[in-house]
Amino acid sequence: MKNLKNTKRLYQRRSILISSLLGCLFILIIGCSSKEDNIASAKFDITELSVTNLNGTTPKKGETLKIQLTIKNTSGNSNEATIIPLVSSSRFSDFKDVKLKKTVHFVPAGETKKIFIEVGPFIFDESTGKHFAFGRGEYYISSVMINEKIEKDFLEKVFNIESSNAILVPVLVDPGYLKKLVWRNGIKAYLENAFTRKVELYDNGTYTEYPNGLDEMMDIKHIFYPIETQNVLDHSQEGGKCEKAIALAKEELGLLSDWKGPVGTNTANHGFDYLMALSRDSFGGVACGWINVQVTGVFDFDLSLERSQILLIHETSHLLGAPHCDPLQSYVMCAGEKHKKYIDEGTYVYNIASKNQMSNRFD
Repeated sequence: MKNLKNTKRLYQRRSILISSLLGCLFILIIGCSSKEDNIASAKFDITELSVTNLNGTTPKKGETLKIQLTIKNTSGNSNEATIIPLVSSSRFSDFKDVKLKKTVHFVPAGETKKIFIEVGPFIFDESTGKHFAFGRGEYYISSVMINEKIEKDFLEKVFNIESSNAILVPVLVDPGYLKKLVWRNGIKAYLENAFTRKVELYDNGTYTEYPNGLDEMMDIKHIFYPIETQNVLDHSQEGGKCEKAIALAKEELGLLSDWKGPVGTNTANHGFDYLMALSRDSFGGVACGWINVQVTGVFDFDLSLERSQILLIHETSHLLGAPHCDPLQSYVMCAGEKHKKYIDEGTYVYNIASKNQMSNRFD
């Protein structure tokens, strides 16, 4: 009898232990799977969508865009929403369903949340490896990915980017270029300094000063998009420097074909205006206006900041329409390093004959 009671107690203890273990296992399984199950069962609706600049008005070329989304969590679970808007252009070819940057937001069950996403003027689509720029024209949010699900049922898809004086320039940068120069503050600051350093305009004995450089003189605003690449002159493409540059641009920007002309903004170039390539090699520079390309190197015999940057604005001035101004000498378009103001002050001087042929050809 005593053994029977002990056996019964042992059986009861084992039953309790097994029940406890099964309960813990059930809780563990539920706990491990609940987050994924909740995310899978969560449903988000887009109730509002708009695209403006940071001031809330119609964006202009060169400005940062602000995408405003209002989403509602219509499920019974509070969850994170991973959001990726996709944008397409009505103007530029191959600019379709481009993925913008990903953002993550927590939205409680049954609640609505406003989300703001800042993008542009340049885009890198990580899923395709392609680069784009928001040039002038009509665009539309083609869809929005929420937790990897495509959402297309929303209003106000279309938005416009108005024209401005901005010029959007991809720059293919050979890392050896800056290593040769005395500049150590990065390529973007170097380029901005070159195009906004003081220039003067000579006209029949009178000098007019433009403290903010070529950009101020031409009423334009360069916005640069540097991409570190191989030395353009090492590219296997046959032909001259510009031919190598347009082939390298196809690879680096993800274009469907080589960078294209003619003069002005070409719709095949992903929204960019003209192409710049920088090389460590000593040759000065070259501009190919018919395809909107400049390739600029250095002069090993003069690696000063003044000489290197005057090469840049000289070649860009060709793309803006200026020819060489020979037989005149000592101006930006014809041996600008010989001018007394350059020698004494490092000031670049344009002749009015050049300025009169220059204009912003990009839209």
